[in-house]
Amino acid sequence: MNKGHTAVGFMVVSALVATCGCVCESACGAKSKPIAKHVVLIGVDGCGARWIPWDYMPNLKALRDDGLYTVGRCHRPTASAINWKSIFSGVSPEIHGFTKWNSSKPNIEPPVSTFDADGRIPCIFSEIRRQTPDAYTVSLYTWDGVGNCHNTNTTSFVHWYGGKAAEYPTRDTAVFEEGVRQLANKPKLMLLYQGGVDECGHSQNWGSPEFTNALVRLDANIGKFMTALKSSDMWKDTAVMFVADHGGLGTKHGGVEDIRVLEVPFLVSGPAAKGLRLKEPAMNEDVSPTIAAILGYECPGSWRGRSMVEAK
Repeated sequence: MNKGHTAVGFMVVSALVATCGCVCESACGAKSKPIAKHVVLIGVDGCGARWIPWDYMPNLKALRDDGLYTVGRCHRPTASAINWKSIFSGVSPEIHGFTKWNSSKPNIEPPVSTFDADGRIPCIFSEIRRQTPDAYTVSLYTWDGVGNCHNTNTTSFVHWYGGKAAEYPTRDTAVFEEGVRQLANKPKLMLLYQGGVDECGHSQNWGSPEFTNALVRLDANIGKFMTALKSSDMWKDTAVMFVADHGGLGTKHGGVEDIRVLEVPFLVSGPAAKGLRLKEPAMNEDVSPTIAAILGYECPGSWRGRSMVEAK
């Protein structure tokens, strides 16, 4: 495996042969014909659906208008580790066991017998590795906690962009720049995680002018990446997804009980979205089953999320 995992600066908060890989008919369904060959997952920490300034984010708006979009819900307590673990592992916190603010391992024992070869709840990266051992996958992120939420041992290229909180704009941009370079490897799945929006919410308030500016910077990065993706050989066989772990209110989320904290975007776009529609309601544990359905993979028996895409 080509490992490029670096850890620079202070800690900032976003496969293999499994012991059991049975199909979960009720949640995800059996292996089906692939809808696309590649998925690009843009994951933005703290990007609550009600805080997205669509008129100031033309590139994200174009993905929405040319694709499928619904507003989903995250899990309570609305902390990052809890919800990113649900996003990658296809189950709720009660099953994956990440139940605290910065969980790095299960706080309660998972009540399942289906684990990957590392003894973890299977994630979308470990399932891709299990079912297609030669597939190339990429995970790029600016919060080191993301590395605890999916199995990086089953990911072909992993890079954490560490640094100070004030450096998030530069670090988040670096994720997209590396994403452009990784297009040459035609990854089956590529995660582009952004932590700066959440950091801005905590320091400047969700919905503040500074928060909106952080989303505008994100949109500019999306635009540059999409230009490169559309110019690549991957584009015609790619689905682009845009998701978030939670929203926020004031400078907080976590235990805050407010719809602006709970609602998250769930977007699928690109050529692969043509002829499809989205089911509702969407939860964070539905992200990985949706990726599996798009790529034509089976879901492991532990997953309880479901694919949100189906033919019209």
